[in-house]
Amino acid sequence: MSEVNVSLKVNVADGPSWAINHKFSVEAYDVIDLVLPPNTTDKLVELQPSAATRVNLIVIQSSLYGSEIKFKTRSGTTDSDPVALLSPQFYGDGVAALFAQPPYSLKFTNSHPAGDPAKAARIQILVGRDATP
Repeated sequence: MSEVNVSLKVNVADGPSWAINHKFSVEAYDVIDLVLPPNTTDKLVELQPSAATRVNLIVIQSSLYGSEIKFKTRSGTTDSDPVALLSPQFYGDGVAALFAQPPYSLKFTNSHPAGDPAKAARIQILVGRDATP
């Protein structure tokens, strides 16, 4: 069993602030690091080797954010609607219930026009999951 510690600070200018600390216990984790070139559609990223309901942590960060970078969850046979990657994403316990499809894999699209290497997105994903049924 591995422990993943998450810390988040939220400060509203002239308003409240929160310091959130949470520990996740996962049986297995994977770190995925990929480059998504411009003009790429539905690049498949496998999150786990077994049942989609075993994922209990997904963290996604990118070198580029915006409506041109999108992802879909895939249950193995069906895709969710695309979600724009507008900022870093964090999904904890109950992650399978947040998407229209349980996250067996993800599909990424970079709709920036081809030919501009500065528009390639480096995407890093941390996946935590149960390894035993």
